[in-house]
Amino acid sequence: EKRGDTLVLVTADHETGGVNAVRSRVGGRATIHYSASSHTGSPVAIFAYGPGAESFEGVLDNTDIAKTLTRLLGLEERY
Repeated sequence: EKRGDTLVLVTADHETGGVNAVRSRVGGRATIHYSASSHTGSPVAIFAYGPGAESFEGVLDNTDIAKTLTRLLGLEERY
């Protein structure tokens, strides 16, 4: 943040359907339950901060992330 020249991206490669934590009424212990047993096709979020962050707004195909970074860095696309 102090430098002002760093783009930070946070995302995931896939969604897994969620995790639920349920606290037991007896003993107060939490139990973890997964609501899916494998990856799903659901979209995942991407969070961007810094120069160029506006290029990662809205709905993007995951392959557009690398293409957008290539463009922002002024590199040649080889796709």
